[in-house]
Formats: sequence, structure tokens, C-alpha cells
Amino acid sequence: MFENLLDMQERGARDRARGRSLADNPMSKPDILPIADFQEWYSMFDAWRFGWSIEDAMAGHNNAPRDGAAASRTYTRTV
Repeated sequence: MFENLLDMQERGARDRARGRSLADNPMSKPDILPIADFQEWYSMFDAWRFGWSIEDAMAGHNNAPRDGAAASRTYTRTV
């Protein structure tokens, strides 16, 4: 199970780097739901979201300047 969670975190980070949004979490798809074990489903859902959030923070999306000035930091990610 632990390896599956790490895989989902990596997938979330890759999906964010490719421009996907939080709404694109693969664990939100109707064909996945319902899973017999809610705890397992939520763990996978949360792992993807965590990986997505880390990539989002590293890319500087949450650090946009508040005064409307251009960001001085650039970030390039190759996948």
C-alpha cells in the first residue's frame, strides 16, 4: 500500500507539471467510485492531491505577487 501512495504522489506532481488542475484527480472519476474500502480510496485521493500541491508550490503558483508586479523568479520543469 505504501508504494501505491508514493506512486500516486508522483502522479499528482506529474499531472500538475503537465498543467492539470485539482479537479483532474483520477481518484475522483466515477468509474473508480465507489471503492469497497473508503479509507484506501481516500488515502489514494489525498496522496495524488498532496503530490499535486507540492509541485504547485515548487512551481511558484502560490507565490504570485500581490501588488500586480511581475514575478522575479522563473521556474522551468521538464517531465
